[in-house]
Amino acid sequence: MKTGFRLAVVLRLREMAEDAARAKLGAAAADYRKATEIVAKLHAREDEARGRMLELQDGGGMAGDIVASVRGIEMAEQQTAIGRQALEIAARALVDARSALAEASRRREVVQRLRDRQRQAEVLEAQRHEDSVLSELAGVRHARGLGAEKDQ
Repeated sequence: MKTGFRLAVVLRLREMAEDAARAKLGAAAADYRKATEIVAKLHAREDEARGRMLELQDGGGMAGDIVASVRGIEMAEQQTAIGRQALEIAARALVDARSALAEASRRREVVQRLRDRQRQAEVLEAQRHEDSVLSELAGVRHARGLGAEKDQ
């Protein structure tokens, strides 16, 4: 029975680890979604900066405005590159969290299978003990029956 108790404790700990991994996966997924939204916004800003540049070029804007627009485009490109890096980091974190959840689930399932095997072994042992007792009782009854026949 001690083994069953230990398995119950280990199983509970594994379930808690799996729950924690599931929570980390949820947080990583949320971070990935946020990073994706940020990159989309940065792309939109970059497109706006390019649009302003085209308007200045088509409208014959002043040289200072065009230079400022070029610098704005460069800054938007840098921000977009930084956003993409953050997105890659979030994607790696998401993959790592998925792997951690898979590992935690696998470890929990191993303990569950062990617990189930132990329960089956206990049931089988109880059945064997019951069969042994019934066989002994049948043998005693048979012996009494033979003894009663000899006395007659």
